[in-house]
Amino acid sequence: MQPLFRPLNAADLDAMVMLEQAAHLEPWSRAQLAESLHGRYFSGSLWQQEQLLGYFIADAVIDESTLMNICIAPSWQGRGLGRRLLEHWLDACRQRRLATAWLEVRASNQAALALYRSAGFAKAGRRKDYYRAGEEREDAIVMQKPL
Repeated sequence: MQPLFRPLNAADLDAMVMLEQAAHLEPWSRAQLAESLHGRYFSGSLWQQEQLLGYFIADAVIDESTLMNICIAPSWQGRGLGRRLLEHWLDACRQRRLATAWLEVRASNQAALALYRSAGFAKAGRRKDYYRAGEEREDAIVMQKPL
């Protein structure tokens, strides 16, 4: 059975929090996730029956979008769901007639870097010590793609 794609809504918040905590080194707080469900943000999620498998959160400002968060359940990683969510985000950007897509990724996240490169993203810069990595800090690679 193919996972169902749909936008996130407030009823999904508990599932989002659980998935966020399971999948990320520095998870977003419940308040941050709740804030991302309205305003300039848009989202998409993949579900298998009642189980949240992954989601993305992006913003749209003027003619650009930034991928703020993409999250896949650890047990579902490596099955192409990240690529599907990325494609859904880019399709949503095109439907909104946005000109450029942006994202940031941990410099050490080789799997994500490979995914983004294969989707046509190019390195646009580097943010020194952007992410927390335990007691240390880690650079972010800034990537962009014209739409």
